[in-house]
Amino acid sequence: MTDTSLHVAYNYVSGLHTCRPDRATWDLIAMVENGKHEGPATYSVTFVWNGHEGENVELIRGFAGNWKEPVKAIHKGGPQYEPEVRLAKGKSYYKFIANGNWRHSTTSPTEKDDRGNVNNILEVGDVANVRPSIQHPTKENMSEAIKICNKIVQHHPTP
Repeated sequence: MTDTSLHVAYNYVSGLHTCRPDRATWDLIAMVENGKHEGPATYSVTFVWNGHEGENVELIRGFAGNWKEPVKAIHKGGPQYEPEVRLAKGKSYYKFIANGNWRHSTTSPTEKDDRGNVNNILEVGDVANVRPSIQHPTKENMSEAIKICNKIVQHHPTP
């Protein structure tokens, strides 16, 4: 089960074992550990709102005019607020509610809906872990770096 509160999941599983709720908890844990849970994979996404200190900030998200309940953003200091949600793969629309006013971020991608409202958009795809390779200097790449530095110094003399 994904995107379900623990309380709802517990009630579902404990309904399968009405006489032994402790057993239901172990079944729920086993389902997750064995990968036998239902629903699409979700990804943790942290949104950032840079507004004004002291604001009441929430994130609201949805699709095709069907907005979900707002998620309270955590104040990270200064003007920065960060709500975190779990999203399935695909396109998500979102806005921020700052002190009761619906706002979109001007620094994130936007798209107009059929009513002409501007909404932020996020496309969640596959997650890839890329481990950067460490390149050790060699005589060849060091000599190239020196040539480039010499050209820069020659073209931009200091006064």
